[in-house]
Amino acid sequence: MSTTCPTCAAADETVTVRLALLDSDRPLDPPTRELLTMPSEPRGTSGAAVALFVLAGLTGLLGLTTLGSGDKAADVDDAAYQLGYHYGAFLFAAVLLGIGLAVHFAHRSRRSDAADQWPRTYEQWQQLHQVWRATWLCRRCRVVFLPAASLRPDSAASSAIPAEQFPQWSVATARQDDRPGAPTTAA
Repeated sequence: MSTTCPTCAAADETVTVRLALLDSDRPLDPPTRELLTMPSEPRGTSGAAVALFVLAGLTGLLGLTTLGSGDKAADVDDAAYQLGYHYGAFLFAAVLLGIGLAVHFAHRSRRSDAADQWPRTYEQWQQLHQVWRATWLCRRCRVVFLPAASLRPDSAASSAIPAEQFPQWSVATARQDDRPGAPTTAA
């Protein structure tokens, strides 16, 4: 399917943004590539917190195997040593879990501090991804646009937007779904 550019009426120079980024025969220049690249999916938690949770779980499993073995620790009769031998892994797992929760909530509060950052949720990112996949690029004019019915059957074609304004325009277009009663396209 070829779409005509609303600015120069060229159909042979238009391509979806997604395909323009993948095109190895006519690669985009680095600044344009950076402008048109889809933002990464928002993550629910940090990798460090996930690693700490996994380590806490593994340490807890180690504690269960130690507790389940029922053997005495190296023939030492000290009650404190025996207690540490059997339950120390659980204490260490609890410490790792606490640190993991602290890292997770610090990551979450850092994300919520950036109130102007959008998308913040996976659902918002999906809306932005839908706009990004439907957007076309004219290589001749360096403009992006949405053809008619590209987002929904009732959506009108958008006007041509310079590629430099693509990140802000795509967010504004995707955010229209967040407002009840909002128009269905960016005209």
